[in-house]
Amino acid sequence: MPWLVLTDEPEDFADLGVCAIRHRATGPMAIDYLRRLPSTGGGAAAYHDKRFALRAALTNFDTAVYLDADSRIPDLPALEFPPGMAVYSEARRNIEEHLSVYGPWRKGIFEELAKHFYGDTERLHIAKWCPENIIAISKDGRESIFFDAWEEGARFLQSRGVYSGEGGVIGLAAARAGWSVNYDALQPLALAIQHEGGGPKEK
Repeated sequence: MPWLVLTDEPEDFADLGVCAIRHRATGPMAIDYLRRLPSTGGGAAAYHDKRFALRAALTNFDTAVYLDADSRIPDLPALEFPPGMAVYSEARRNIEEHLSVYGPWRKGIFEELAKHFYGDTERLHIAKWCPENIIAISKDGRESIFFDAWEEGARFLQSRGVYSGEGGVIGLAAARAGWSVNYDALQPLALAIQHEGGGPKEK
């Protein structure tokens, strides 16, 4: 199973069987939340930079799966992926429903983003919130639309000082690509993962 890691210190992975690509973060890192920035909600830092890892992996493969770095997988299950996007979530909420429960202070900025993309806010009631800790993207010819929309949404939020909420941006980007969100394909993987969790940590 090939692994690709985007990191600001690729030399740390020199003795491991991974492809380490040097990457400079476009938003705050975990250490920034520990030392100077307010919590993003539950204390967990959230970044849009995972889009670079997914896009890089898709240059050589038909499917790319993103996992949080604090994921442990004792036994990797067999998986089948549909074209487009798969995420794992038990809640399966649309963006408006998610924001009403988690981080309602972001609702106004997402309304602005929806208007920027679509001219109104109706898509927030249709597009799904896509939890970002386990994502699979499989090529179907529309992935560049998805990634371009994610890039645009990330810049929109970050230019306004909002660095969390990529699950909503991912959902809007998927809608822009014409993708439905598959919640079932990643369930075997999600059940196999031991997630360390707890948000950003000091070394």
